[in-house]
Amino acid sequence: MQADLKKEMDAIQISVNKQLDGYTFSISPTIRALIKTWFPDAHPANIIFVSYDIKSDFENYYNKLEASIYPALLGIEKQSDLTQKIHEVRFVDTQTGKVLHIHKIGA
Repeated sequence: MQADLKKEMDAIQISVNKQLDGYTFSISPTIRALIKTWFPDAHPANIIFVSYDIKSDFENYYNKLEASIYPALLGIEKQSDLTQKIHEVRFVDTQTGKVLHIHKIGA
């Protein structure tokens, strides 16, 4: 069963925690270890902090922040590598458990 999980999974969960001055995005140690198993050259981050101002400016000029957060957090340079392993990334509020955003991989 564990070997099957390492081959492919439906979604990766990213925890989102609202702070006084911004958001923190993080993945569990289990997901970090799984990413390192799938992609030995990857350098997953423990946590990424983004202030409210930066998030707002980024989304005004570029795109939804989540599309840039998950590759940086997972430490993977090519999204095409992920398409073979996962189908979506879910951003989940750590306080409520509510799914805030779903990013389809390859969509």
